[in-house]
Amino acid sequence: MRNRAARLLAVALKARDDGNDAYAEELTRLASEAIDEAADIENAPAQAARAPSRRGKSVRQPQPILGSPKDPQGE
Repeated sequence: MRNRAARLLAVALKARDDGNDAYAEELTRLASEAIDEAADIENAPAQAARAPSRRGKSVRQPQPILGSPKDPQGE
């Protein structure tokens, strides 16, 4: 992602040099988005490590369907 952002910025600089300011601004915006996405990806493992653990918590067991052969009350 950061490499993509660097390439977009290089093309944006070239566009600005060529007098195409609107295109340069659009490329700069796309580069900024790529940098933000890269930062989000880099921070994701840290956020996951801080997330509360589900260990030790009870997990609800599936219940038999009423009227099924495994349900003695559903006869």
